Amino acid sequence: MKRWESDPILAVEHLTMRFGGLVAINDLSFAVGRGDITALIGPNGAGKTTVFNCVTGFYKPTEGRIAMALDRSAFASLDRVTAGGKVTEDGKLFLLERMPEYEIAARARVARTFQNIRLFGGMTVLENLMVAQHNRLMAASMYTVGALFGLSRYRAGQRDALDRATYWLEQVHL
Repeated sequence: MKRWESDPILAVEHLTMRFGGLVAINDLSFAVGRGDITALIGPNGAGKTTVFNCVTGFYKPTEGRIAMALDRSAFASLDRVTAGGKVTEDGKLFLLERMPEYEIAARARVARTFQNIRLFGGMTVLENLMVAQHNRLMAASMYTVGALFGLSRYRAGQRDALDRATYWLEQVHL
């Protein structure tokens, strides 16, 4: 029995990533079970970040399958989904290599952060969290028009951003 047949959440099968003539990942397979702590270990240039970039949709692999299950029974339909699409009808199994990056985050709930996080040193943690919501505020301001004229929609967006930032600060006890 394969590891992911018992209690799966992520299965990477025969993952290969080529950049022109350079093979960064060659036929990598592994599974991550629910509740497991799993690490990719290797020297610089071994392809660890490339694996994460493939799983999160930042790169589309040259070959292989990356399946994410939100339900214990979802992997039972893996071969059927592989033949016909990218997501099961019930939305519990996803073939990440076939999905655009934004769908991977929104539907399969897989996201990443980059190794070099750029924070604004002269700003507070709260202000940095507000900056992180820039796109949401831009939409609320109708792309700056609302902000210039102080429209209520923009003010509501600001309050919402502040509430979200405060919520996350409380979650990490800051």
